[in-house]
Amino acid sequence: MLNLFLFLHIMAALFWVGGMLFLTIVVAPFLLRMEDARERSAVYQEVGSRYRFWGWIAIATLLVTGPLNLYFLGVSPSLIFDASFHTTTYGKVLMAKLTFVSIIVVSSLLHDFWLGPRARSSPRFSTLARIFGRSNLALAIVIVILAVLLRTGGG
Repeated sequence: MLNLFLFLHIMAALFWVGGMLFLTIVVAPFLLRMEDARERSAVYQEVGSRYRFWGWIAIATLLVTGPLNLYFLGVSPSLIFDASFHTTTYGKVLMAKLTFVSIIVVSSLLHDFWLGPRARSSPRFSTLARIFGRSNLALAIVIVILAVLLRTGGG
């Protein structure tokens, strides 16, 4: 079962982080070539809303498969709350990852459901949405690095 849940976890992470990279590296620069700011905003909003649906499916998958992976790896909830676990390198890296996951979920909620919808009609919200989006991408990359450390024994 671990292999199945790990596969689903990795695929969801690939989709989510890959989608953010695609939006940042491919879509955003392409849209900057559009002269009409309203059209540019409308296209980005449409692409973003289509990605958002699948992105939240990926996040939900990650939030389900993450704890299942921990369970099958022998990391129980009681171990996570055991102070001695936090003194181990694995425990420290895992807690950093879980903390960053919590932050990015809240940040993504704000970005997708509060800032993003307001970005079309407000330059201020547009700037904030960009900052949140880029910060989420950077944080997601840090989470991937921490995940690699956990699986390769570097954590």
